[in-house]
Amino acid sequence: MRMKPEIFNGPAVTLREVLENKSRRAERQKALLREDADGLISFSLNIPGNIKQFPLARAAFEEGAACLRGRFGARIIREECLDAPTGSEGLFVFRGSCEAAKKTAAELEENHPLGRLFDLDVLTGDGTHLSRSDLGLSPRRCLICGRNAKECGRSMAHPLPLLQEKIGDLLEGFFREKWADDTESTALSAMLAEVSATPKPGLVDLENSGSHRDMDHFTFEASAEALAPYFRRIFLAGWEGAGEAPAFLFPRLRALGREAEAAMFRATGGVNTHKGLIFSMSLLCAARGICLRRGRSDLSALLTAASLLGHCALTDLSAGPAETNGLHCYRDLGIPGIRGEAAAGFPSVKFIALPVLKEQLAAGLTLGDASLVTLLALIAHVTDTNMIRRGGPECAAACRREATALLARITPGTLHAELKELDRRYTALGLSPGGCADLLALTLLLHFWT
Repeated sequence: MRMKPEIFNGPAVTLREVLENKSRRAERQKALLREDADGLISFSLNIPGNIKQFPLARAAFEEGAACLRGRFGARIIREECLDAPTGSEGLFVFRGSCEAAKKTAAELEENHPLGRLFDLDVLTGDGTHLSRSDLGLSPRRCLICGRNAKECGRSMAHPLPLLQEKIGDLLEGFFREKWADDTESTALSAMLAEVSATPKPGLVDLENSGSHRDMDHFTFEASAEALAPYFRRIFLAGWEGAGEAPAFLFPRLRALGREAEAAMFRATGGVNTHKGLIFSMSLLCAARGICLRRGRSDLSALLTAASLLGHCALTDLSAGPAETNGLHCYRDLGIPGIRGEAAAGFPSVKFIALPVLKEQLAAGLTLGDASLVTLLALIAHVTDTNMIRRGGPECAAACRREATALLARITPGTLHAELKELDRRYTALGLSPGGCADLLALTLLLHFWT
């Protein structure tokens, strides 16, 4: 039986704290309504029990707040959101019809997948609470039995453990699918952003195929589209295996990775476009599933979870035949390659690529150009086994030194010209920093997530 991570893993609050917060919120509502406003929406969550704040509750609040912003748009003239132990809450001051706002709020409560947890009160300019009955709307239904929710609440018709189980299932079901969809779409975006960054030295991009004669940009597009659904499945495997030891989860990830690899070859007619990336991106997608199921979304937790999974792959370095270039490099040259990178928590991404990407974006570069500078930084610092395979260790080392010097002198104005010249020389020599390109794709993926 798989362990189910605890959902209600937040601080317990007292009834006094809840009542004091309710009083504070009422005073703040009055203050905001004294300003130039037609009405106010007070938003919180219906979470029974003495644990009101936990990771999935925060996510549910953000989901509801985003819906309010989307529905009301420019009509919201001010908002205040608070993350407190007594629960997240938001006050949205708006202009327009209060009756229309109450109908919109009731529609969200009834029809959004998490709407049963949304508590959306609408106050008029004079502080009057609009009720559903004021507009001829039916009362809210109980989450358990479907009858009048207020009556069930007053009579405590349903035990707290049953309510928490229902709420937990509702939250997990919604966010599992939402985040799985997001993982699929961001994985696809990262792969397409990597191949579309132009010009890249020796690599496939929008202008040419670099040192690769058997593939082009369209081959990469077909491969990325075929792989994206598998990264969704791998995220779900991580989510479902969040309570397991990495050694038990890893074989399932490996099986899914092999299915993804077969799908890639079908889409490309047998061309290897992303085989190395399937391994590393799978670890990150599974790690994301693990972390989000455990209520963590920070980069440190994500890379730690990926590292634990990556360690499971290190056994391949000393066991069995050397079927890949990475295994040959490890056994012949002692270079652990992408498996070592993964087991260490992707330090090249964390300490080199992500900081460079963020720095370049903050300086005003487009995502494409920031990606080019990031790739150059990776070429300068990473021992790329693909470069070793194509040019040998000495050539790979010389290319790292050259990239370091180039990185020091390029400017936004010279970036494309310098990289086009480097592309010409890499292509003439048959060189391709494919490992660095994979690390760039991982960097873009983490950038989209964080």
